[in-house]
Amino acid sequence: MKGSVWMNRLLWIVYLCLLGVLLPHTAWAFSQFEPLGNLGTATAYMAATAFEMAIAGLTHKLAKHIESTPKRTKGLRRFRYYYVNSYSLGLVASIGVSSLANLAHAVQFGRRIKIFDEYDVPFGLYAVAFGAILPIISLLFARVLSNVSEDGEGEEELDLANKTIRDLRTKLHDVEGRALDAEGRFEAAGDLFAELMRKNKRDRIIELAERFPELPGRSIAIITESSPSYVSEVITEVGVSRG
Repeated sequence: MKGSVWMNRLLWIVYLCLLGVLLPHTAWAFSQFEPLGNLGTATAYMAATAFEMAIAGLTHKLAKHIESTPKRTKGLRRFRYYYVNSYSLGLVASIGVSSLANLAHAVQFGRRIKIFDEYDVPFGLYAVAFGAILPIISLLFARVLSNVSEDGEGEEELDLANKTIRDLRTKLHDVEGRALDAEGRFEAAGDLFAELMRKNKRDRIIELAERFPELPGRSIAIITESSPSYVSEVITEVGVSRG
């Protein structure tokens, strides 16, 4: 758990550093539409900061929204829950502005390098890859920064927890049933003992011998405080059938 928390924080640091790299590029694009001078530069930076902070804030909101996805939401419904919402709409709008600004900066200041000539790579590909593509990563970060599993691990854990609860309830019910049964037997034994104590020794021996034919004579002798020979004599005299 701790490792996951630290990894999440590390990803946020990486993400904020990325937005920090984009900030001056976005500010440059805004400055092209502002008067020259300190006021124009300050205005451009404030506008760029607002957009990059909006991207960070909306990414956080979208990540939390993705975390709240109802269990068992699958396929297209899951995608719609993830990205068809106000957070995603605001994020895409902010990303669009930042993407255009960074693309313009890459085209304005990009210089030809050897790979363009030696491998016939178009300049536009690199302009998009190192300019416009960077803000689009925000959508991916929103998904990565959310604590949601695509492979159904969350559902499996929930099902396992529910099964464990059901098993515990069943075991508790069984324990309660056995406890009540034991309590009933104990009360019955107490009643029998009280009944035996009201009788004389001979009647106690007969009562136990008839009720519990499997009970050894020595046990009957201990319970009735008699000698084994006397118990045998009474049982023989009465003719109680013994198992």
